[in-house]
Amino acid sequence: MQPVGPIALKFLGFGEAASLFAAGLAQAGLNGLAAYDIAVHGGPGEALLRERAAATGTALLSDRAGFSDALWVFAMVQPGVAEKAARETAPHLRPGSFYVDFSSASPKRKQAAAASVAAHGGHYVDAGIIGSVPASGHRVPIFASGPDAAAFRDVFAAYGMDITVAGDVVGAAAGIKLVRSVLAKGLEALYVEALVAARRSGVADEVLGSFCAFLDARPAHATAALLLQSHVVHAARRAEEVAMSRDLVIEAGLDPVMTDAVIEIMRRTAATDAAGSAGGRQPATMNDALAILDECLPRRAPGNDMNAKEDRSQS
Repeated sequence: MQPVGPIALKFLGFGEAASLFAAGLAQAGLNGLAAYDIAVHGGPGEALLRERAAATGTALLSDRAGFSDALWVFAMVQPGVAEKAARETAPHLRPGSFYVDFSSASPKRKQAAAASVAAHGGHYVDAGIIGSVPASGHRVPIFASGPDAAAFRDVFAAYGMDITVAGDVVGAAAGIKLVRSVLAKGLEALYVEALVAARRSGVADEVLGSFCAFLDARPAHATAALLLQSHVVHAARRAEEVAMSRDLVIEAGLDPVMTDAVIEIMRRTAATDAAGSAGGRQPATMNDALAILDECLPRRAPGNDMNAKEDRSQS
């Protein structure tokens, strides 16, 4: 569905990311921006909120009723309150308006938020920011999903936004962002543990230099394929190698949190028949390797403990 009429955009939540979006969109020619943030009612964040609003030419709303004339609402709130924010804002939306949820909430929570918006005649778009807003502003890559994701892309691409439609299912964009976050933040955590240990051992430059040379030797996709394909048949040997690395991390005075996790992942694969399924040879492609791992690695049944973990992560 392609919206018609002038673009009236308002923000729900006006923290750093929202203010950078506002600045970029205003520079791209989108005028009349407004925002509602609970900090407008006072508290330690009020001064910064008003500073950001003034710097971007964004009008501040006194309550959610101010969304009644908005065609587009960009919800940029913390993941723990995203579902509640949609539920409380939906009654104030004008019928046919678009609610774009940029939060890092889970697919399940985004689907619940979408139901609240739809119940009041609004269109919900699941959006996942992939990259750094401080570095790229409103041009940061975004995945969007849901029946109205294409309308979101078509309208805001004209203002320089980089939006890729990830399908018609609400939650798909959230899934991409959250699983990708495991890779990005996992690499970050590995760098922290390994390089602090290397520094304390007096070999930080050598470790980082040799590892970066490994990464730079081929395209990133090829490196992922190399690691996954070889993992299928070499997980047991690699577990032993990292187990020896563990002693060095401990000697450096660090709790080997990431090192232990690496060992566990390697041993988990080694305990399966993954290597046998591959005939003792590396699979020919990354997709072949993933298919074998998908088949061999046990699936964890959902339970109350998993729900509790999700609740804590959203708090």
